[in-house]
Amino acid sequence: MQAQDIKYVNYKRMVEAKKIEKLKSNLHMLDDSTEKPKNKHLFFVDSEKEVKEFDAAKRLDTLPELLPRTYNRPTKKTLQTARLLGQTDADSIRYLANERRRQYKELTSRIEREKELHIVSQKMEVLKNLMDKTQKIKKKEETKTTPAVYKWVAQRKR
Repeated sequence: MQAQDIKYVNYKRMVEAKKIEKLKSNLHMLDDSTEKPKNKHLFFVDSEKEVKEFDAAKRLDTLPELLPRTYNRPTKKTLQTARLLGQTDADSIRYLANERRRQYKELTSRIEREKELHIVSQKMEVLKNLMDKTQKIKKKEETKTTPAVYKWVAQRKR
C-alpha cells in the first residue's frame, strides 16, 4: 500500500506542477519585478513649446491612470470596444488589477502546496526504505521542511 501512496502523492505533485506552469504562462510574472524596466519610450518633438505642452496620455491615446503600466497599455478605443460587463474605464481597470492579484495569490498557494507534496513524498520514500530491517542505520533529525536523513552502513556483499 505504501508504494501506491507514494505514487498517488507524486501524481498529485505533478498535477500541481502542471497547473503552476499554466498559471505562469498566463501571468508572465509581470508585476513581480521591483525595479523599473530598462526600456524607455522616447518622443521627439520639434520645439520647446511642444515639450512644455506635451501630454503622454494624449499622444499614446490612453488613460492617464494607465501610463505607469509599461507591459500592457490599451488605447481608449480598445477600452471602449472591450468594456467588461458594461463597467466604466476605472472600474474595468480596478477589476483587472484585482483579477491579476487573485491569480498571483493562487499561484503562490499552488507553489507552496507543491513544495509540501514534495516533502511528503520524500518522507514516504524514506519510510519505505526503512522497511528493510537487514541493514544498520544511523539517523539524523527531521525538520518540518525536510525529511529525516538516514545513513546506511556499507556492508560488503559476497
